[in-house]
Amino acid sequence: MSLFSSNNKPIINEPSDMSPLESVTHLFAAIQIADQQGSYEEKESWVKAISKLFPEHSSDRAEAFFNQAHTVLASQSSSDKQNYLRSILERIRSLLSKEKINSIGPMIAHIVEADGIVMTSEMEIVYLAEEILGIKISVDEDQ
Repeated sequence: MSLFSSNNKPIINEPSDMSPLESVTHLFAAIQIADQQGSYEEKESWVKAISKLFPEHSSDRAEAFFNQAHTVLASQSSSDKQNYLRSILERIRSLLSKEKINSIGPMIAHIVEADGIVMTSEMEIVYLAEEILGIKISVDEDQ
């Protein structure tokens, strides 16, 4: 074993071990890449949502979680993503207050609508979030 080992891979937590910032970031990242592309508008919407939900956290930390989420989600099959999102949403439900959970609904809608196109894959995540978080998310599907 070398003293200068380059084993610096970032540790990506399981959903059950994620912080509130981490779990919400993974949810928002999943929505952004659900249509196989992340737009500038979706990323800006994410930045604003995270800043509003977690003003005390650094943007560098949020960006690291965002990149980790993309790494995890890119390697998963469709059914694995569905199970992963379920775990993420259950973690969010267990960590956040009802007030914060309610505030996430409009943020999710804004991210879905940000690029001007509402995809079926994004709406599947919306429906799952509504079911698990117990909220109503109003998305204008005619965008």
